[in-house]
Amino acid sequence: MGKNFLHGWFRLLTSIFLCLLLSGCWDRIELNQLGITAATAIDWNGKDWTVSYQIVIPQSISSQSMGGNAGQQAPVSVFSTSGGTLRGAVQKSSLEMPRAMFFAHNRIVVIGEQAAKHGISQLMDIYLRNSDARETVSVLVTNGEGRRILEQVASIEKLPGAAVRNMIRNEEKNGSNFNQMMIQNVMMGMTSDSSYTLIPEVIISGTGVGPNSSIAELKKTTSANKLKLGRLGIFKQDKLVGWFTSDEGYGINWIRDTIKQTVLHFGCSKGSKDHKSAIRITKATSKLKPILAKDGQWIMKVEVHAAGVLIENGCNDDLSKIKGIKATEDIANEEVTNLMIKAFQSAIEKNTDVFGFADVIHRKYPKVWKKIKNDWEEQFPSLQLEPSVHIKIDRIGMSNKPFKQLLHDHE
Repeated sequence: MGKNFLHGWFRLLTSIFLCLLLSGCWDRIELNQLGITAATAIDWNGKDWTVSYQIVIPQSISSQSMGGNAGQQAPVSVFSTSGGTLRGAVQKSSLEMPRAMFFAHNRIVVIGEQAAKHGISQLMDIYLRNSDARETVSVLVTNGEGRRILEQVASIEKLPGAAVRNMIRNEEKNGSNFNQMMIQNVMMGMTSDSSYTLIPEVIISGTGVGPNSSIAELKKTTSANKLKLGRLGIFKQDKLVGWFTSDEGYGINWIRDTIKQTVLHFGCSKGSKDHKSAIRITKATSKLKPILAKDGQWIMKVEVHAAGVLIENGCNDDLSKIKGIKATEDIANEEVTNLMIKAFQSAIEKNTDVFGFADVIHRKYPKVWKKIKNDWEEQFPSLQLEPSVHIKIDRIGMSNKPFKQLLHDHE
């Protein structure tokens, strides 16, 4: 009993002593002291950087979610500061912002065209050095000032910054014309062997002049302007050097093995532009195989395997027979092949290895790459692409024939 009694007292005193060593929240910051940033934009005027902030207004978000006076106050506030450095511009926010800037919940960074052409290495440097800046932030570029994008209200999402982030995520998952580019992806692309990176463009589309920044726009069923994904900005290292169309981006993604899910549209014959059928691609893989010919010519073989479901059929092939399904698959194969060839030809014309071929060659032929890496820009335009596409239709739905043919048979 004596030993148990002393042992119990020893455990109690030890617990009390350990509690005394625990520190409190000596440097805590209350939520109402923070300016939570949902989105930022970076612009360059030829001399100074301008950083724009989309600050969340908590009471507005709360009132909308609780069914209060929704629409009486905008969910966000946008303002800008300028400086010779990006951090210098951010520091000046304390001159007009009553709360400390908090960037941990920043969803997107929109880079204005002039800033993109000037170079964004300083922005990348900030994300490498500051713990409050997350590398999972989505990066987009715009053809004007980045601030204009932050000022545009969104009708479905409460926060415009979250709306753009969800837009690019949805497109990447279901469309595959664009891929979400986070800070970490941009850094990896800029420092790769090819040194090229593709960043999606966000634009204000519509008939209105300037962004719809009034909260009254949220009470309408339609809007003169809206945010929309546009082209693909081509970055060589940290500078914007050109653009690809969204269709070219689609072909690029087939080559780069970045197709997740998509709907492939095609005609009733090979090469037809009159698209009447569609397959929902549920699985797709692309493999690159570089070959160095004896004459020194580089050949890149691209083998694509995909599977999907026929979701629209406006052609007359009888899909109850293997021959009909095979004919439809061949047309789909030709469509993807043409998409890849057109994207490749556009990249050759721009002399931009956006496919990462340099990295593939480096891995397959490391010794050869050491000899040619300084001359890759001169050798890339002569590279030949050899695509091979194999699409399999897993299901055709409830009817073997198009509905129009069923109507004709019923007559």
